[in-house]
Amino acid sequence: MLDLEKWKLDQQKNINIWFETLGHIEALNSFAILHFNEPAWVFPDLISGNFFIEAKEIGHPLISKNTRVNNSVKINDNEEIMLVTGSNMAGKSTYLRSIGVNVVLAMAGAPVCAKDFKVSHVQLISSMRITDNLAESTSTFYAELKKLKIIIEKVNKGEKVFILLDEILRGTNSLDRHTGSVALIKQLIKHKAAAIIATHDLELAKLKDDYPENIINYHFDVQVSNDELFFDYLLKPGVCTSLNASILMKKIGIEL
Repeated sequence: MLDLEKWKLDQQKNINIWFETLGHIEALNSFAILHFNEPAWVFPDLISGNFFIEAKEIGHPLISKNTRVNNSVKINDNEEIMLVTGSNMAGKSTYLRSIGVNVVLAMAGAPVCAKDFKVSHVQLISSMRITDNLAESTSTFYAELKKLKIIIEKVNKGEKVFILLDEILRGTNSLDRHTGSVALIKQLIKHKAAAIIATHDLELAKLKDDYPENIINYHFDVQVSNDELFFDYLLKPGVCTSLNASILMKKIGIEL
């Protein structure tokens, strides 16, 4: 009994190291299982230097491969902002999540759901699924502002970050939302931040005229036939020209 107590006293300083090592083993084991279960996934190429990402046929890992629609992404430098416009339900948010999840997997050293994946070492930061908090008396809009504050502070400090934003400032009126979105995008360009921004605000795409070297416009569209909507979920260059909100509103009984 005394020997056991002595051993515990001698080894207590190593307990944290043991648990950390066990955690690493469990993580590596999970990556190995993932690679075994998904042999078509690839291991990413991690690149040094300025921010860079290029992925071919990237998909969301949690969507069945039988229904998943894959897309590609390429951002060449720190100062590039990809604006993704599109109709409701066309695939903008899923596209951002697909990129985000796979970047996290890549940074961890795991295989990614893509045909080819190259990315530089980077900190991923996002503002996507924002909710209010009654306990903290925080509205959806203020919750998003707090998230954007974190992003802005990192950008202003010159930290190497890759930003994913879904519908900036959705919780306020259209005028303030547009004004704030334009100001934020200009600030990201000023501080050489790389970002992908999904938005319904087609006016933001006009920033390409003022920043042709920094703004890249892409979109998801919808085909309409006899008031029925058809989505292909494929990313295309340019600005979205097809809208579907009015059709959806009519379908639920709003008399437009």
